[in-house]
Amino acid sequence: MKQTATNYLIEQLSLKTMAEHMPWVAKILDTAIEMEHEQIIEISLYHKGQGIERECIESYIEANYEIENRDTQS
Repeated sequence: MKQTATNYLIEQLSLKTMAEHMPWVAKILDTAIEMEHEQIIEISLYHKGQGIERECIESYIEANYEIENRDTQS
């Protein structure tokens, strides 16, 4: 599984533990992950042209990258 830059930083800086104790850190990390996800989609659409559906790109991202959202993790 590939890792996005945001997830790499979260892992390397042990930000998950900090986010568990500080809600404002969790919100910042969630926003960064969402922004990165959108940027990947935008870049893919720009370079691949109009022929690719957003759902296909999102499916590829989910299958190939560790896109995390702490709200859905147990």
